[in-house]
Formats: sequence, C-alpha cells, structure tokens
Amino acid sequence: MTLRVKDIEKIWSNGCASLVAGKGGVERIVDTYDMMEQPDVKQWVRKHLLLITTGYAIRNDKEALLNLIRTLDEANASALAIKTRFFDDFPKEALELADKLNFPLFLLNNNTGFIEIVFPIMVAIVEAKNHMQIDTRYQMTRHNKSELDEKLFTDLLTGKLTQEEEAEYRTSSLQWPAAPTRLILIHLNKEKPSVLLEMDSRRQNQAASRIFAKHHIHGVSICRKDSCICILPADTPEQILEKAAAELVEKTQEIHSCQTFAIISDHLKDYLDLAETYNRLKECLLIRQIKKARWNVCFLQDLQFDLILLHLAGQEESRNFIQKKLGPLEQYDRTHDSHLLETLETLIQKKGSRKLAAEALFLHRNTMAHRLDKIEEILHISLDDPEQFTQLDFACSVRPYIQ
Repeated sequence: MTLRVKDIEKIWSNGCASLVAGKGGVERIVDTYDMMEQPDVKQWVRKHLLLITTGYAIRNDKEALLNLIRTLDEANASALAIKTRFFDDFPKEALELADKLNFPLFLLNNNTGFIEIVFPIMVAIVEAKNHMQIDTRYQMTRHNKSELDEKLFTDLLTGKLTQEEEAEYRTSSLQWPAAPTRLILIHLNKEKPSVLLEMDSRRQNQAASRIFAKHHIHGVSICRKDSCICILPADTPEQILEKAAAELVEKTQEIHSCQTFAIISDHLKDYLDLAETYNRLKECLLIRQIKKARWNVCFLQDLQFDLILLHLAGQEESRNFIQKKLGPLEQYDRTHDSHLLETLETLIQKKGSRKLAAEALFLHRNTMAHRLDKIEEILHISLDDPEQFTQLDFACSVRPYIQ
C-alpha cells in the first residue's frame, strides 16, 4: 500500500500538526522520514522524504526557510513539517511559496513531543512498505522506541545535532535522563557480533531495563553492532553504577555467549558532549587490549594515565622521539634475533635494578651485564645517567600505544 501526504494529514489530525499550505500536493508519496536540524540539508534530501524539524537551525531566517522549501520541492520530497516556536512571526511568504509549488507544509504543534509526532509516522511507513492497511490507532512499542533511541544517539554521535536546546528537547521527548549523565559502554568481544546483536537487541534492552529498575535508576540502553550503551543520571552513586555494570556484563555474556566488559564514563555536562565521551570510551577498549587487562568493569577515570599515553603516542613528535631512542634496538633485534629491547623494558619496569631484571628474565648476571653493555653501545648512552634513563622510561611507556 502506498503512503501519501493525505495519509500523514489524517494521522496528525489528532492535534499533532496542521497542513497549512501546499494542499495541492497531498498525493505526494511518503517513503521515508528524517529529523534534521541543519541549516543546509541539501546533501541529505531525497525523493519521497518527509522532513520533520523544529526549525532551530534556521530560526527567524525567512530566506533559509524559503530555500529549504525550494530544495525539498526540487528533490521531489514529500513534505515539510516544522515547528514555529523559533520564529517570532512565521513568514507568510513560506505559505505562499508552498502553495505555488504545491509542496505540502505542515506546522507542528509546539507543545507536542517528538515521540507523539514521529511514532505514528514510523509505524505507517513500515505498514505501507509491508502492504498492510494503514491503521490510525498508533501505539508506542518498545521496538519503535528502540529505533528512535538509536537514531537520536547516532545523530548526537555524528554531530548532526549541534544545538544544546534541540538536544535537550529531543532527549526529553524520548524520556532520556536529564543532563548531566554518564555512559556505560558494554563491549561484545566477538568476531561476528552484528548479526547476533540484531537478533537479540530486544532481549538486551529488556535485561537492561530490569537491571535499571532493580537499582531504581532511570536509564536508557541503545544497542549497536558490537556494543550496548547505557545512559544513566550522573548523580547515580558509583557503587550502584559499578554493581549495575557488572550485572549488565553478566547478562550480556549470557545473551550473546561471548566475552563482555564494561567501561563507565565521567560526567557529561550535556548531550552535545556525548560524541567526545563515547570516543574516549572506545579508546579505553584499545587500552584494555594493549595492556591485556582482564577487568570486567572499569571507570574511565582509572585509565586517565593510559589515555594520556595513548594521545601522546598519536603525536608525530612523540613517534619521532621514540624512533630515535628505541629504533636502533628494534633494528638490531630484528637483524640478530636478539632481545635487547625486551631487556631494556624489563630493566625500566624494575626501576633500574639489574638484579631484579635478570631474575625476571631468568638470565645469569653475566648475560644480563653483556646485554646492557650492548644496549649502551648501540644507543650511545649510559644507563647510569638519570636523565637518559628517564627518557628511555618515557619512550618505553609510550611505545606500546603507537598504532
């Protein structure tokens, strides 16, 4: 069954929106919808698209609104649905242009949340694509809510949302915890997690909801290809956070039959910080792999030093310094199948104690002395020089984090 603008008008006839202009285009097909808050949406506009927006990005900009209508019409989009709250006076020129182009223009109810606006549209599109009869009795389901949660998370992650007020409005509409918040990243360490996660995401979200309820936490969970992200209030006690994370890890392992672990973020002052915080959590996954750590739950704040080393390793100046200090040893080891770099790293780990380093490497003291002499010869330094030793310590500390 084909979904058309006239069907959208019927769906929103409960007070969500009014078709105020472009009524000559009610036969336009609606194939998909999107929610955008960008001043220039041209690259994302496509045929048969219903665009839903607050208009924040073009607030009080008449020309931008007129250009948006023209852009949508040229792309043979379906309609524009916009709130008027960010316009002191909604331009009558926009109504006139929509009528002239027969391009449907809806004005959304400023007091209606996006859940009420979007869910019935989503259901109608799905029903139409599956050749089902369009039903005007739309109800929110967990599956629909999960899709909108994932879309909002993606919009925040990709920078599609740039205004704090709009982020606050949309997160509130989906009943996400009010900022400030914290994230728990639950990582699935599996070769092919995407198929499993798609099959079991509903079970994952249900399990998370039960754990939140058990600990009296108002949270939301979003399933992605290789992870589950939980968003929780920042004032949740750390002891409760850690306990809930451990239970999430245990339940996730049970659902997906794979090794799982969780990282708990610092505070996000607002949702526009989500992308930066999420990327730092992803960096922590790399740190866990580099250090071959075995923890199941960890706070990001406990990995601050490792994050600093990881960022230093990404700098060209640091890489050049490490190559200068340790490159000759790496080259010598490759050529002679020796273990001089390992010996130096062990000596540094043992705070310069040759005796303890030899014991850790199971070497006779004479063999150890010979290796250290060779290191000094190759690097043209003295290991007894505190400054040189400190520089080598730094180079060895940063080196594992170079990717």
